[in-house]
Amino acid sequence: MRRIALVLHRYVGLLTAVFLIVAGLTGSLLAFYHELDVLLNPGCRRVPLPSPTAAPLDTFTLHERLHAAVPGIKVDTIPLKPVEPGHAVVFFVETDDESADDEYFLNPYTGEVIGSRKWGDITQGTKNLMPFAYRLHYSLALGEVGSLLFGIIALLWTFDCFVGAYLTFPPRQAGVVNPPNAAPRRGWWRCWWQSWKVKTGGLFKTTFTFHRASGLWLWALLFVFAWSAVGLNLQPVYHPVMNTTFGMGPQVRQMLPERDTPLDAPKLDWQAARARGRVLMAAEAAARGFTLGDEEQLRYLPQTGTYQYRVHSSLDVSRRRSGTFVYFDGDTGEKRAFQAPTGEAMGNTITSWLYALHFAAVGGLPYRILVSVGGVFIAMLSISGVVIWWVKRKSRWRQNRLQKQNTTRKQSKLGAVETAAAPPANLALHVSTCPDPKRTGM
Repeated sequence: MRRIALVLHRYVGLLTAVFLIVAGLTGSLLAFYHELDVLLNPGCRRVPLPSPTAAPLDTFTLHERLHAAVPGIKVDTIPLKPVEPGHAVVFFVETDDESADDEYFLNPYTGEVIGSRKWGDITQGTKNLMPFAYRLHYSLALGEVGSLLFGIIALLWTFDCFVGAYLTFPPRQAGVVNPPNAAPRRGWWRCWWQSWKVKTGGLFKTTFTFHRASGLWLWALLFVFAWSAVGLNLQPVYHPVMNTTFGMGPQVRQMLPERDTPLDAPKLDWQAARARGRVLMAAEAAARGFTLGDEEQLRYLPQTGTYQYRVHSSLDVSRRRSGTFVYFDGDTGEKRAFQAPTGEAMGNTITSWLYALHFAAVGGLPYRILVSVGGVFIAMLSISGVVIWWVKRKSRWRQNRLQKQNTTRKQSKLGAVETAAAPPANLALHVSTCPDPKRTGM
């Protein structure tokens, strides 16, 4: 069983190494996405305050100013959250030209467009560095194909979390019995504790014990990242597993079937839709017993002909990421669906926590730092695993080559060494049952 686990861990690790190195390093940056993006793009991310008491323009006025400044664009999402003083308001747009910019930055006090970019297009330079890192993180910047690949890699990574943990357990040695008056052998837990330590004594030993120990110390974080990545990239696997294990509510695509033809011009305009969203959300809060916080955004979905009104509420697990939605018909205003992050099916609650932990949206600054450092360690785990495999493979190649050159002499020397090194029969019972990196290595 252990040999099978070792082979699985080795080759799954090699298969996922490049993906996890990229995901780990980019993830360490994305924990501070907003701060780094502002630092790299102060010209379009920051605006001067006209006065200490200046009030920003209404978001619908900003929407009209954007349309006037950039003809031919289509805005499906309007931000509703309070404007951060000294910061621009961001609008995402759609155009018929796939190469045109799709993210615009507006001065909230004047409505002036102060910058734009094609989100994630690294050819535009450093202003797109953070969006490009985001694209690399979830899809290797390969679109839907890359997202699917990352979902499969995340599934293998989840499985490997358990295989790797199993390989750190001390191997059992059947038939080993302590003789009378011999010192008692170390217990299983004490032996396993050795796997949690990084030991020096040569490059290979240090690398191996670092790989093993860091995987144990960060195991919970690694599992959260791995399984939540399956949820984000591979829903056809994630949802059935969580539904069977914990139970989950219906998915949005089940509650909002797509129309035969998209409804591009609903009867409710943006302001009427916001008012309708407020009424419906207040009714849900009263019926379900939760409290409402700041509004987040209003989005229109032409494929289903519905508006999505999103707010922060007491049901959210994070103050940074809202997860309370109400959907209603774009023509009639009739409620179509309600979605809450917690308080319904256990699977949905667990998923909300997994996503919040994945995006470093809980725990404040300390957890964001932990996620950032954890991303670097994920890359180091993968690199150290490849190094261990390469060193052991080189050693096997060297041994095979020497055996082919002089098989007879090699066998005679090995026989002499084994005879000289064989311990007395009465000492064989004292061999430690703790794992040896050179024998149980990955």
